[in-house]
Amino acid sequence: MCGIAGFAGNFPVQLLDKFNAVQQHRGPDGAEIWHNKEDGIGFAHRRLSIIDLSDAATQPMHCVDDRYVIVFNGEIYNFKDLTPNLKHQGYVFNENSDTAILAPLYDSYGPAMLNLLNGIFSFAIWDKKKKELFAARDHSGIMPFYYANTPDGLLFASEIKALLQSPAVARELDPVALKSYLTYLWSPGERTLFKTVRKLNPGHCFTWSKAQGMRITQWYEHPFIEREGNDKGHIKEHARHLRHLMDQVVKDQCLADVPVGAFLSGGVDSSAVVSSMVAGEVMPKQTYCIRFAGNGMASEGFSEDIDYARNVAQTLNVPLQEVVMGPETLDELPKMALQLDEPQADPAPLFVKKIAEAAYADGIPVLLGGTGGDDVFSGYRRHRVARLHGRLGPLSHLLGAGVKLGQAAVQSESLKRRLHKAGYLLGSSKQQFLERAFHYTQPQAVRGLIHRQLQHDIGAELDDLQLAVQEQGNGSAFDVLLYLEHCGFLPDHNLNYTNKAGMAGSVEIRVPFLDKRVLNYAATLPKSSLMRGSSMKHVLKLAYADTLPHDVLFRSKAGFGAPIRQWLAGPARQQLADVLLDKTTLERGWFDKQGLEQMLTQPGRVDDDSAYTLLSLWLIEHYAREYF
Repeated sequence: MCGIAGFAGNFPVQLLDKFNAVQQHRGPDGAEIWHNKEDGIGFAHRRLSIIDLSDAATQPMHCVDDRYVIVFNGEIYNFKDLTPNLKHQGYVFNENSDTAILAPLYDSYGPAMLNLLNGIFSFAIWDKKKKELFAARDHSGIMPFYYANTPDGLLFASEIKALLQSPAVARELDPVALKSYLTYLWSPGERTLFKTVRKLNPGHCFTWSKAQGMRITQWYEHPFIEREGNDKGHIKEHARHLRHLMDQVVKDQCLADVPVGAFLSGGVDSSAVVSSMVAGEVMPKQTYCIRFAGNGMASEGFSEDIDYARNVAQTLNVPLQEVVMGPETLDELPKMALQLDEPQADPAPLFVKKIAEAAYADGIPVLLGGTGGDDVFSGYRRHRVARLHGRLGPLSHLLGAGVKLGQAAVQSESLKRRLHKAGYLLGSSKQQFLERAFHYTQPQAVRGLIHRQLQHDIGAELDDLQLAVQEQGNGSAFDVLLYLEHCGFLPDHNLNYTNKAGMAGSVEIRVPFLDKRVLNYAATLPKSSLMRGSSMKHVLKLAYADTLPHDVLFRSKAGFGAPIRQWLAGPARQQLADVLLDKTTLERGWFDKQGLEQMLTQPGRVDDDSAYTLLSLWLIEHYAREYF
């Protein structure tokens, strides 16, 4: 894991050192640059040494008789398997470095080389002979890659903050992205808050030359699957095969020349990964779990993880370190939004960063995590509602109305919120459902918060999630929703914060559930293998039934959350008002004063649960003050 950056065009060489300075956290083990003034090309690299700790793996790396220069971020787990064929073709390279095989592969296969890679990556290769730049991002978007086309040329980097070191990057707001952050808490697809800064989408690559400019192509497409309804009695066979596959994938992803640890929240996904580590005899040096100081988790609809994590650690005989967090953590969120490069209103990145910092202090720069398990094997409550919506068809409107009426008889605030969301989803058409499934703030409320001029600028323009719903709208709600998870929520929310928060602590986080072998197998599973009755991720639970405690496998769904509503109801409420109604905020012209005042006065209503909307507004404003 590293930090990469570079330019192609009319830029000063000093910009490369600025790239490295601002991405230091991504690579504390080294910083190098390379520049060719004649061609107007420059690369910068921050190194976190994981595979081949020697100077022979230093980047930018010159390869294939000095024809290519490469900067690479990530890991190629199968690089040793690809080595013999390259040697047979006559290529000479450092066989201990996964970076070193990439340029020979590109020289031999061109962009098709991407299909040979099993790993997590973003990289750029300069071809000195063709005067052409080639760059790519992995199949699931596990590694970040941002770029900016400017009047002075092309810029790229692992993080937006590096691109902003160049005055050529205009600080102009993309209002559609602003709307997305308020609606979903993340921005789908290519868009960021900056009109000139774009994400290279997962599974995409591009070539750039001075003569032809940028040409983006898609090299990997996540399959859209219309799943069969019944597993026809093969569930145990599916579970056995999945367990064998996961054990192999996890063992492969423990490849490193440094100690490897793991997250262990006590949930199904992280527990499964640690169980497979043990099965593969690659014991984690340490595992980590968050423990909250004080109360408040129950009122948010979360359960404390720590007791489950202790149970798993004892069962598997692995060490467990408890990382304590309290309400004061809320004060760290604005800084975290800057570290994420995107103002995601989610406390989970703070926990990832705290665990990463603890691991790095223990001398462990690599952690395996359970990210992706819910997206691949259907672990979110909205998946259950999607299947119900599909079964009921037009009758779902009636059930939605009944669910809303039933809220009055419920005492639990967290259950009231869930029932309200279920009613909101069921009382909709299929297309409405697919968009609403990701809403944290209803569109009407968002319109009331955004300044009228920006609303006019947005007009009827759709974001990438809405466009994807239109393109895939013919499948069942359940099938399309799983597709949207992988093509939107997963890379643009979960993976973004997993990578950025981990690297803020200088730790690489690997995600075995998103290995292409696991994705390909999961795509063959029928619906009933994923969800059976009230049991979500059913086949995954059966796969680990012989090694993990029953109460861990079948505990209620518990997100990686925090008592945000309780925190915002306390002293933080005045902080919110002071920031959101400040002259600086209002004069920027992004938000509507009346809408902000209304939102601040009704944060507790179940039918307008605005806690996360307020958090989003707060973080966007801190982000704007730093970068706009």
